[in-house]
Amino acid sequence: MSVPLSEFLPRFKKYLGVYVMRQTYAETCAFLTGYELGSEHFILKEFHSWLVLRGKGRPELYWPLLVLCEVYEDGALPDIRYFTSEEDGRAVAILFALLEEFFESRAIGGA
Repeated sequence: MSVPLSEFLPRFKKYLGVYVMRQTYAETCAFLTGYELGSEHFILKEFHSWLVLRGKGRPELYWPLLVLCEVYEDGALPDIRYFTSEEDGRAVAILFALLEEFFESRAIGGA
């Protein structure tokens, strides 16, 4: 039995180091994509649409880049392969905050 991402997220956030070897933004996003595929609870497309509606990035951007548009200008997105540990930590924290806000908005909206 697989657990929807909305239910798994608190555990993933609390024990991130158990699930991803290096706690980077890139590995965190890769894990979430893999989790979605493995669990067959497809929600990241809706998360992408929700991020687009926030108006901080172009709709053709992949959701991990839209998350970064919350911090960086769309035309000046950094290469996540070269993030410092501080930049990774900040990006992961923003990702978790946005996912929590997204799931809260879905709960309120009845989705």
